[in-house]
Amino acid sequence: MLLRRVIAHFKKQEWTAIALDFLIVVVGILIAFQITAWNDARADRAREKNYLERIASELDYSIASIEDGIETAMFRETLGQFLINSVENPNLVRNNPGRFIFAILTGGYTYSPEIRAHTFEEIKSAGDLGIFRDKALLFDLTEFYTRVQGDAQWNYIREVRQTEYIKRSAGILTYELLKQTPYAEGIPEIDADDAIAAYERMLERPSFIEWLPTVGDRYDDIRTYRRRLDAAVALRARILAALGDGAPVTDRKDAP
Repeated sequence: MLLRRVIAHFKKQEWTAIALDFLIVVVGILIAFQITAWNDARADRAREKNYLERIASELDYSIASIEDGIETAMFRETLGQFLINSVENPNLVRNNPGRFIFAILTGGYTYSPEIRAHTFEEIKSAGDLGIFRDKALLFDLTEFYTRVQGDAQWNYIREVRQTEYIKRSAGILTYELLKQTPYAEGIPEIDADDAIAAYERMLERPSFIEWLPTVGDRYDDIRTYRRRLDAAVALRARILAALGDGAPVTDRKDAP
């Protein structure tokens, strides 16, 4: 209809009318483009909000895991020191038989906190990094997850320590003592004579004793986990601030 009207104006050389028709077409196109841009921007903001909420939730889980990692590393450090001290002081074993047996069993165990990055990896795979308006936050998120991946290269050291500890401690605890020391239930009730017998078997393994300082030193792990915790807590706070009031706050204990 508009085309027929333009042709009619052109035949009659009604240039003003032609210009008005052209202006209407241009304005209509510009309005359509603007509406499309508004809709795209609104969709981007909704996706950005969804991404940030999911990252915040994953940081909740990661923070809880890191806190557990710090607590576990500190506790195992005390177990390692307890074993080191007991080498020259058997009274520690007599007075704390359950702790001694539990320390032999778990003193060399390692634990690496789980840092969830599912959402951030999804964003990268989808090519959606550009929808983040806060480029400083995006940079710091990238740095955080990159550093976590970089730190993972040292996990093999903890694995070697644990494997070697298990190999060197083999035979110190009897099958009966192992049955009395379920890991998940914590420090067990152990007869002092049974603990002393295990202590004497430990003294017969100098290769185990010389390995104790290696597994008892958790300084690097604790320092790494604390640095990671500070970064995760700061990122979570910034994300919640970006989301504003009404942003979901997940209890760390119940984080998915």
